Amino acid sequence: MNYRVTLGFLAALAIIAAVVFGLDRFNIGPSPTANATATSVAGENLQMVRFDDSRVTTLDMRQDEREVRAVKNGDTWIVAATNEPANRSTLSSLIIRLSQLRGTRRVDDPGALGEYGLAPPQLVIAAALDDGSRHEIEIGDKTPTQSGRYARKTDTGDVFVIADQFATDLERLIADPKEPPPPTPRPAVPPAPALVGTPTP
Repeated sequence: MNYRVTLGFLAALAIIAAVVFGLDRFNIGPSPTANATATSVAGENLQMVRFDDSRVTTLDMRQDEREVRAVKNGDTWIVAATNEPANRSTLSSLIIRLSQLRGTRRVDDPGALGEYGLAPPQLVIAAALDDGSRHEIEIGDKTPTQSGRYARKTDTGDVFVIADQFATDLERLIADPKEPPPPTPRPAVPPAPALVGTPTP
């Protein structure tokens, strides 16, 4: 047996073991924490607004020249202009989605806002909270592929694409903000008269 080959082989194993130990000891290479942070930052880059939806006291909505304000009154919402009950289910759904609104993508280097229907915007929704803060979102044109709508937070220059359903529900609420009337109960059908047989002679 050649001792030089054996010694060389053992020396190579020792070097490999030292390298592996050193990499593990000093955490050289990508760490799971770094990857998690990168993913988190990427997700936050699409977050447009975030607030506690239970603290909203007023919701202002506008489409073209039509403006609607809904005001929280205890546990109910009313339409400010008429003092009628607001459409609570649609209103609550919009507020919850607005409180954690995220874009599906961000527009890089957006340039002129008019290119996206945001100067002036087609729709505006603004939530005022009980601490005096206000969160306002402007919504513009549909994307060329009709997959969403351009939108931005009013106090920033960032332009995002958001789900079209949010804008559609907002348009519907602006057009008819009142609570729909309860369904009319169907009239009760009277029972059929009992058949009385003719006695046979």
